[in-house]
Amino acid sequence: MVKQTAQSNRSMPFSYAMLFSGGMIISIVFTMQAVIPYLYAGVLEKFSWLFEGLPIITRYFLWVALIPLIYHFSNYFTWHNNQSLIRNLLHVFTGLILGAVHSFVSYWLFIGIYLLFDDMDVGSAMSHILASIYAGAVGSFVELWVILGLFNAINYYQKFQQQGIVMANQEKELANAKLTAFRMQLHPHFLFNALNSVMSLIDVNKLKAKDMLVELSTLMRRLLEQDNRHTVTVKDELSFIQSYLELERLRFEDRLVITYHIEPEQYSALVPNLILQPIIENAIKHGFSQSTESCEITLEIKSQQYELVILIEDNGIESPFIPRLPNSGGVGLKNVYQRLEQMFGDEFSCSTYAVKPKGFGVQLIFPLIRSHFS
Repeated sequence: MVKQTAQSNRSMPFSYAMLFSGGMIISIVFTMQAVIPYLYAGVLEKFSWLFEGLPIITRYFLWVALIPLIYHFSNYFTWHNNQSLIRNLLHVFTGLILGAVHSFVSYWLFIGIYLLFDDMDVGSAMSHILASIYAGAVGSFVELWVILGLFNAINYYQKFQQQGIVMANQEKELANAKLTAFRMQLHPHFLFNALNSVMSLIDVNKLKAKDMLVELSTLMRRLLEQDNRHTVTVKDELSFIQSYLELERLRFEDRLVITYHIEPEQYSALVPNLILQPIIENAIKHGFSQSTESCEITLEIKSQQYELVILIEDNGIESPFIPRLPNSGGVGLKNVYQRLEQMFGDEFSCSTYAVKPKGFGVQLIFPLIRSHFS
């Protein structure tokens, strides 16, 4: 009973204009079917549009008028596997009654309209009229089940679409949750390393350590401002990296040098939020691992057909260990790989390589997507 009430409250998936157009098309099709034998025999003038065409029009336009009511109460005409045989047979019987009523009303409607334009001896034609109504009732019952079948097909399609939307939303929410978890993994890692840098300066240069804390608080505020964004433009990502490097320069001063090779048109390209920081941090670690003199980092961003290519290289270790991501490597590089995999599936590349004569390089390749708001 609850199911039938819910069914009766739904709205039709088509407008009255569509119903009228459908009734017109079907009437034309079946009228032309009645015309074709006369046309083929070359006696088209014998075809009576009023007597043979009008019954078709009244029949199908009566269905048009009844469809909203049928759709509203369609559960009372259809067979349900979860209901008893008696109830289902009652539904079939209700459909037969509706088919008979449709045949009766449509035929008498035809006769009423016909009498407006021509004469007919209804009394002498009564036996023919009743025979036509009985025969038409069977056809009306079949047409009713065709209409109900169409309703069920539409309902199944709508449910399939709705389930697809729900599943897509669930997958999107799960993907967003995973991306957020991966990004949150970076925050304590980044903060721990930054605080270690501050602590290393406290005993050596308290003023510089204070300046680092100020820069760190600014950087953390920017992190919080962008916390709900999974992607940012290259321009925004570089702005964050430059703020991060200002923090590192307080520690390493002029010994830290970074060179940018950015294609101007790539500033509007979208990249995962905080995708460069762990790689730059890793490059600084490599750059100063065997030398305290200087660390030179090169950052290149370019397009390659429909892909964005990011190259980050340092001048640190000679013949460095090359990790096979994601099975080996540090927290930062693994995090970068996992986030790219979550966002792009198989459509990305994250690889590491040795730089000649010395140094370590990381290459990222993923689909090129541009922001429309940059």
